[in-house]
Amino acid sequence: MTIVLGSLFPERLNLNGDQGNLLAMQRYLQAAGFDVRIASVGSANEYDNVHFVLFGHGSLAAMASLETQLSAVDFAFLMQNRPGLAIGSGFEYLSGHNLTKGQIVRGDRVSQFEVGKLGKLSALGYRNTNSGLSNLEMNGHWICTMLHGPILAKNPELLDRAAKAAVTAAGLLWPERPSVELQDWVAQLNRISGVIWAVETQEDFEALEI
Repeated sequence: MTIVLGSLFPERLNLNGDQGNLLAMQRYLQAAGFDVRIASVGSANEYDNVHFVLFGHGSLAAMASLETQLSAVDFAFLMQNRPGLAIGSGFEYLSGHNLTKGQIVRGDRVSQFEVGKLGKLSALGYRNTNSGLSNLEMNGHWICTMLHGPILAKNPELLDRAAKAAVTAAGLLWPERPSVELQDWVAQLNRISGVIWAVETQEDFEALEI
C-alpha cells in the first residue's frame, strides 16, 4: 500500500517553499517504513486516491487564476474525509468560504516569527499577514496555519501529527517500535529544529519523542 501525499496546484501554490512540507512528510514516513509518493492534484474533487492534501500559499494573481478551478463545496467534503494542511492564502480561501472556525478580520499587517498553539503542541513559523486569522488552528481533519513556508520541516511534533493522520487515512498502522533509521532521522530533525528555534524565538523547543 502506497501512501499518497497530494499537493493542490503545486506549481502555483508554493510561494514560500510550502511544498517542502510534503517532502518532509515523505522522508519521515519513509524512515518509518512506509512506501510514499507525492502527487499533483488539480482540484479539491480529485482526492479519491490521496491520503493527505496540501493547500499551499500563493500570490493574489495565483489565487485569482485558480478561482474557477476551486470549489468550496468540494473542499467542505474533502475536509471531512481527508486530512490536510492549509497555509497562508490556502487558509484564507477556506475561511472566506466559511469552512474554518476562524474568520478573516483585516487589520495591520504582522511580519515576524511567531509560535502557534494546538493544545500543548507548539509550532514556530513566520507570520506575514493582515488577515487576523490564527497562527494555528484545527478544522475537521485539517491543520490550518498563517505561519508560512515548510512549517512541518522545523516542527517535529506537528510533522508527526500530520504524518500519522496520513497513515490512518491510508488504512495503515504506525509501527509499534521505531526503526533505527527512524530514530536517527528524528534525532537529526530535533537537532536542526532546536537550532532554528534558538535563532527565531525565545520559547523552548519541544523535541519529538518516539
